Amino acid sequence: MPSFLVFGCANFYGRALIQHLCAERDKSPDKKATWEIRGVDKQLPRLALLPQGTLELFDTFDFRMGNLRNTDFLEQAFAGRQWDYVFNFAAEYKFGQPRQVYEQDVINVSSRISMLASQHGKVLVHLSTAHIFKPNTERHKEEDALDAPNALAECHIKAEAEVRKNPCVVILRPALCYGPGDRQNVVPMLIAAQLSRASGEKMPVLWDRNLRVNTVHVEDVARAALATARWMITSEQGGEEKGKRRVEVFNLSDPGDTTNAKLAVAVGSLFGVEPSFQNSAVNFIAKRLKTSELTEEVNESLLGPWMELLARHNVANSPLSPYLDQEHPYCRLEHWPLGIDGSKITAMGLGFQYTYKAVTADALRPMIEEFRQLGLWP
Repeated sequence: MPSFLVFGCANFYGRALIQHLCAERDKSPDKKATWEIRGVDKQLPRLALLPQGTLELFDTFDFRMGNLRNTDFLEQAFAGRQWDYVFNFAAEYKFGQPRQVYEQDVINVSSRISMLASQHGKVLVHLSTAHIFKPNTERHKEEDALDAPNALAECHIKAEAEVRKNPCVVILRPALCYGPGDRQNVVPMLIAAQLSRASGEKMPVLWDRNLRVNTVHVEDVARAALATARWMITSEQGGEEKGKRRVEVFNLSDPGDTTNAKLAVAVGSLFGVEPSFQNSAVNFIAKRLKTSELTEEVNESLLGPWMELLARHNVANSPLSPYLDQEHPYCRLEHWPLGIDGSKITAMGLGFQYTYKAVTADALRPMIEEFRQLGLWP
């Protein structure tokens, strides 16, 4: 029977993988009897602000909560069997954390999971990030040079170096990821559009309209993780060290080649507002501001109105915020555009194609619907 061990099963990326696995399991002829799914996370699902349907899935598989920094707990998470597929979706992705948090929760946790997976698993799928490439004007391919714009990216680069020691590993690098469960990547622009609709004004959009900010839907990330894991086990094509070690790296980015304008138009269409790109004079000034100065200016203009809008609609304790941390890729878009070539995974014979070919209002709408279901959106 197939066996799956998922670390980070209650976070944005992990819940999408769990939903995909459970749906596939429930459609299989043998169903639950011959499938083993174990999910591991540092938080309880009921505290993770998950919708009811997703929460109910956690009763259908072996869920374990504990401190992922603790080696003994990680060993216990692997205990009981050899695993066909191990997924590390547990690395920290939240912007604005202290360096020591990233060192612990990106490098150290990933290294330990990789080491244990090499002993107790057939293949490891490690979720990294595409926010680690040296800036240029083209879409980055997997082999392009890496460069860390901040501590988070630096730690993900180091984590990749650690997991490459695993004898059979896939490294996935998603572009700006959106979909149900996202609370930081495209949420600030969604909130800006909501505020524009409330005020009856156009939605102001910073930076040049043609700058790349490539995207991928979280459901495609989940599907890619499972497709690449199965391919690694069943295929006989080589990796970096054929016959000894297999390391495969895949960028994940939809073929829509999202730009600042495409993203803004999709968001604006969802809320019925028109995006207004800043004129050349405003962008000329913005380019000369330090990132911290620009971030502070944007945050001050949105935080107050957002809190007032939440209060008017009796929405209390919402974790959603228009706040842009300096590590958010949108803050450095002018000097560090996010152009990611995600075509390799579709050309390798995996049978994988992107379900979400481009970011659209229809693709974004379930995010708002879920926020409202959870009482987090006005």
